[in-house]
Amino acid sequence: MPTHFRPAIAAFAAGVALAAIALTGCGGVVDGGVAQVGDQVIPQSELDQALSQQKSAAEQQKQTFPAEGTDEYAVLAQNALASLVFQRIVDQEAQKCGKPCVPTALQLKAETKKIITTNFSGSQKQFDDFLKKANITKADVTRIIRTNLEQPKLVARVTKGITFTPAEALAYCKAHPEEFKQAASREASHILVKTKAEADRISAIVNSSNFAALAKQDSTDPGSKNHGGSLGAITKGALVPEFEKVAFALGDGQISAPVQTQFGWHIITATVTPARDIPCAEAETNIITQQLQIKKSAAEAKWRTKLLKQWDSRIVYSDESLKPASTTGG
Repeated sequence: MPTHFRPAIAAFAAGVALAAIALTGCGGVVDGGVAQVGDQVIPQSELDQALSQQKSAAEQQKQTFPAEGTDEYAVLAQNALASLVFQRIVDQEAQKCGKPCVPTALQLKAETKKIITTNFSGSQKQFDDFLKKANITKADVTRIIRTNLEQPKLVARVTKGITFTPAEALAYCKAHPEEFKQAASREASHILVKTKAEADRISAIVNSSNFAALAKQDSTDPGSKNHGGSLGAITKGALVPEFEKVAFALGDGQISAPVQTQFGWHIITATVTPARDIPCAEAETNIITQQLQIKKSAAEAKWRTKLLKQWDSRIVYSDESLKPASTTGG
């Protein structure tokens, strides 16, 4: 599901019906709108839908949704409207940008088909029925999908040219050595059988080369046998004492003698990875990926703030109680 296809599509995956939640004291923008952004009006019904979806989600998670008239409800309404306002800003900014930022009819059609396939088993009828029940028009869907496609295009233009070079990665690594220490870890594998006789037989022939094959063949532990007996990383306190004592005493690659626990007889082997400092050359790719994302996120946040400030004088609210104390995009 598209990341920014909110608030309408959030309910598609859940398949919930949208109940109307009326807000009082609104009127005077245009035709019952709750806000106007440039030449685009946000109707009361759209805000109702956004709040209804939040209520449905809260009920599904067994959470209490704030009652209308409470401060908590007012904050939810403000935040929901702020998100809708930012959608309208994005749409109008994309129109100003022109062809590089505006999705084609073919892209809109493909994205709609993806939503129907993902959330409605590919059924156009199920999709249409949902829209009717939710009181969402096809125009609403097109607008939301269009905004969802426009925003990444605008952000890509804002973040174009941002880089984080290998030289910067090396400098970062040297300046933050504490971030590149790998703690010691221990993984365990075992072969579990019912009797000591079986364990002794396997113990006589097992080695590091055939351990996994023997586990698949003979182990009675359904959770690990198909993985060559692997239990993955182990931590102290998570295993039965008899098993744990042996598993943590083994050296890397060592195989134990048969060990009895309440589950039967185990033959255990361990893979030990000692603590180490990760070389900067090894960490380079991850550093670049992480720091590049941080730089791009900061640039996007700065762009949002600047955009909202530029548009502030062109946003009108029908009720000042709906205007967020601190305007943010969603």
